[in-house]
Amino acid sequence: MECSHKNILLKKVRKEIFDMSFEAKTSVCSDCGAYLRDNKYEQKYMHWLKGIYQERRDKFQTQCYFSKNLIKCALTYLEGYPGISPTVFMRALVTIYFSVVDSDKKKSALLESLLDSEIYDSFSNDKNRKKVNIQFKPKMMIELIAVSEFLELSPSAIVEEVVIKLMTVITSQDKRLREFWENEIRGYLDMFLKTA
Repeated sequence: MECSHKNILLKKVRKEIFDMSFEAKTSVCSDCGAYLRDNKYEQKYMHWLKGIYQERRDKFQTQCYFSKNLIKCALTYLEGYPGISPTVFMRALVTIYFSVVDSDKKKSALLESLLDSEIYDSFSNDKNRKKVNIQFKPKMMIELIAVSEFLELSPSAIVEEVVIKLMTVITSQDKRLREFWENEIRGYLDMFLKTA
C-alpha cells in the first residue's frame, strides 16, 4: 500500500546510532509513521554527528584484518605517494568504491566479472593477518552503516571486502582488469592521494 503522506504532524523523533541518541523535530506521517526528514533535520543531524566525531573519533573507526601480503602490496603502491599511510589509502579505496563503482550498476557488474579470483582468494584466505583501524568521516561512516544493515554484515566486513576487491584490481596483470583500473579508478585515487 502506497501512502500519500497527507496527514503530517511535527513530532520529536529519536535516532539511535553508535549507542547514542539524536533527537529533533521533523514531519511524521500520521497514517504510515514515516519520518519525512527535511534539510533542516538533516543539517541538525550532521552537525550532531560532527560533534560526536570531534569528541569520540573511535566511534567512526572500523577494525579490519588484512593479510600481511595485501598490506605489503599497498605499501609498494604507496611508494609513489610519500607520507600517505596505508589506512588513508584504504579509506580512499572504500570512498572511491562507493562513489564510483558501487553507484554504477554497469561498473559494479563489470568489476565482479573481471576480478582475478586467484589474487582475490590469496588476499581473502591468507591466515597471516594484521589488525588495521580505518577512520572515516561521519558521512562515509553513515553510508557504511546503512550498507551493513542492508547486507546484514558488519561495517568492518564491508570495508575488508571492498579493499580486497580494489587491491585485486591494483595488483592484477589481467589486461581487461588493468583497463578497468586505468579507466575507472586510478584517476580518482591519484587525485585523492595527492590532496591527502
